[in-house]
Amino acid sequence: MLSFAFMSHCDIPWTNNERGQSSQTLFTKNQTKSQEKKRTVMKILLIICLLCVSSAKSSDGEASAEKKCEGIHVHDKFHKKDVIGMGLNRPYQLAYDHGDHKIFFSYNTGKDDEDSFEIGYIEKGHIKHKVVPSVENGFAIAIDNKDNLVYFGGSEGIYKQHLKTNGSKVEKIISHHNIWDMFFKHHLYFIEYPSQKLYKCEHDKTKIKIEHQKAIHEKIFQFAIDGDDDMFITNETGLYRIKNGTDRRIHYDGPKIYRAIEIDNKGVAHFSGQNGIFIVNKENDTLEKIAHIKNIFGIAFDSQNHIVYSDPHEIVKLLPEDC
Repeated sequence: MLSFAFMSHCDIPWTNNERGQSSQTLFTKNQTKSQEKKRTVMKILLIICLLCVSSAKSSDGEASAEKKCEGIHVHDKFHKKDVIGMGLNRPYQLAYDHGDHKIFFSYNTGKDDEDSFEIGYIEKGHIKHKVVPSVENGFAIAIDNKDNLVYFGGSEGIYKQHLKTNGSKVEKIISHHNIWDMFFKHHLYFIEYPSQKLYKCEHDKTKIKIEHQKAIHEKIFQFAIDGDDDMFITNETGLYRIKNGTDRRIHYDGPKIYRAIEIDNKGVAHFSGQNGIFIVNKENDTLEKIAHIKNIFGIAFDSQNHIVYSDPHEIVKLLPEDC
């Protein structure tokens, strides 16, 4: 009796029936906990799936919006990209024929580390280019849209072709000059390589007279005259404006390297840097970026003043569009 009185509840051995009931209760509790845990895991997986689907739909929506609005902003206005030439190797020196809507350009015919060039053109409604014949190592182009003439510059001189005459031959008009760049306004101007000096061509009754422009005494890469008859030049230090009637150079802070200067149909000068198109503000003599375009090579304007530009492999026209 004494020993029983001091026996604790924990010391009392279980009967087989009691042990079974306890095991069943413990199993039931564990089973319930396991089911609850499974349900919790399923809820978490369901939430994750819903989040993934929602994210995918959101990404698809964003991708659709981006695809729909893929283009370039010019003067903060959206423009869609209309590819008019592709599969080219560094198309450069663009010039636009306003009458027949042809785009002329120079392009590399060798490897990327070689300097071997031809002049080609793309006709309206076509995407494959044709080659301008007879221009040795053709590199520079200028168009006189008023008189329907196009000029081609190469390593052996300058050539001329009439735009409106079907089957017009390419005629050599100047020899013994290696042409770097050309510009036309009332007269043809060209920059010779490797001297980088500027020359002006004037026609007299019997021949073309070539005059070295001594007012531009430095070595230059590009030259153009805008609607105000201000001259623009680029050299190794950047972009300069020479105001009409003066010889003072106004330097513009910005890129040091430009690949082209082009005057639009309103007489405004545009400058293509490596990653954008710029214009100048003449009131405060600053440079303004109007479009961000990566790796731009050349620039021109069609008859409606739409920008046409080239990158390493394509020629693209920018058309205003709501987005």
